[in-house]
Amino acid sequence: MDSPRSAAAISRRTGWRASPTPAGLAGATLFVVAAALLCLLLDDRLPSASLPLVFLAPVLVSAIRYGFWAGLLAAVLAFVGYNFLFVEPRHTLSVARPEDALALGIFLLVAAVTGVLAGRMREEADAARNRADVLEILSDFAADLSGAMRIDEIESLAMRHLSRAAGGEAVMLRPDGGRLQVVAEANLSPADLIAADRAFRRGQPQAATAAGWSGSRFSFLPLRGWDKIVAVYGVIFSETGSAEREQAVEAMMRQTELAIERVAFARDAEDARAVAEQERVRSALLSSISHDLRTPLSTILGSVTSLREFGDKMPSEARSDLLLAIEEETERLSRFVANLLAMTRLEAGLDIRREWVDAVDVAAAAVKRARKSFIGATILLDAGTAAAPIYADAALLEQVLFNLIDNAVKYSPADRPVSVTVSAGRETVEFAVLDEGCGIPMKDIDQIFEKFFRGDRVQFAGGGLGLAICRGVVTALGGKILAESPVIDDHGTRVRVILPAGAEPST
Repeated sequence: MDSPRSAAAISRRTGWRASPTPAGLAGATLFVVAAALLCLLLDDRLPSASLPLVFLAPVLVSAIRYGFWAGLLAAVLAFVGYNFLFVEPRHTLSVARPEDALALGIFLLVAAVTGVLAGRMREEADAARNRADVLEILSDFAADLSGAMRIDEIESLAMRHLSRAAGGEAVMLRPDGGRLQVVAEANLSPADLIAADRAFRRGQPQAATAAGWSGSRFSFLPLRGWDKIVAVYGVIFSETGSAEREQAVEAMMRQTELAIERVAFARDAEDARAVAEQERVRSALLSSISHDLRTPLSTILGSVTSLREFGDKMPSEARSDLLLAIEEETERLSRFVANLLAMTRLEAGLDIRREWVDAVDVAAAAVKRARKSFIGATILLDAGTAAAPIYADAALLEQVLFNLIDNAVKYSPADRPVSVTVSAGRETVEFAVLDEGCGIPMKDIDQIFEKFFRGDRVQFAGGGLGLAICRGVVTALGGKILAESPVIDDHGTRVRVILPAGAEPST
């Protein structure tokens, strides 16, 4: 966060060895004149030995306020004023008595030493404040950099804080096709552009031309990233505190380079994680497909082989069992292939064929199909008698409900039913599939709709695609799907599908 106080404080610092300013010399003169007037007013009330002490006051004030040269001027003026106004013969610069000459010499020495000491104290105080302000700017810059996650954000922060640290204007140029292009609007002269290009091609800082000479006003510093120059920054340093400013700017450039490397490393790590995740998904998919295809195919192949070789010798019940196994595994294989095709459609961009359908009819079709596929399972439908029109793809919605029923049947006890309900409101139609199985752990409730996710309680073979397909289809239809568990005495799961009703959704 910018600190206006710090930037202003740095810009007004002056060392005691710096050239005197007109304001400082005028202030020192006014302080001495004020001290002389005060002494004239109190001449008959103050002892003569106190007058030099009064004249020392403007020397101290001038040195502390304006620096060494102002203090030295105040010492000379105080010496002349005291001699002219209060040393006999008065109103002349001559000295009548030797002891007065000695006193004047000692006064001048004391005034000069006082001015030097005060100036040195000012220099130390200014240097300490200057360092504190620079450290504050560096701290602000580091704090802002820590939250930057993009390279363009880092470059923008660097330009803003470099301007603060240098106490002047800052510009940034970025290479484009072998030439430097100014990123933001800036008033750069041809000499500035030549100096910036020299810094870019040599990879070394280029200092600004000295005052009074023709050349670049900016000091240009190259910024490295990925073993090459990615930008060139130009700054105009303020005349005050230049050493501290240059150190601060150099430190900021190093911090910027490290921040860019950090972002680059983070991006590379993210890419590596994405590649690893793709490999994991591919491996899981191949493993799942291999298992889910091999198992029913092995059953079908074994049953067909048995019937072909021993069919005439087998009892009719055994032949019926083998035929039933072929039928069940074929349906299972068909469902698995349907899921793969549905997932392919989702990832390739689902082509939804919407039309007005009755939600009750869709639920009834899904339950009928499930009862035919899961003989022996109890599947109840509670849909009421009122129509519930929705604008959706009937085939895809039926597949969603069938997948949910399939999942519920797997985890329900054999003697407990799976319930399917349909309820219509003014703005939504809700489907709910309830089972009385073991339930879903809280830590898994938000992940069950991810592809290939299989929780700790999964005891059945499968590719982990069914619920992922459900979420993809429901999202494409403009609805949402939610899971709740437990729902019945610390067990059971309810999956809700909520779709808009009553009006054609916007596309």
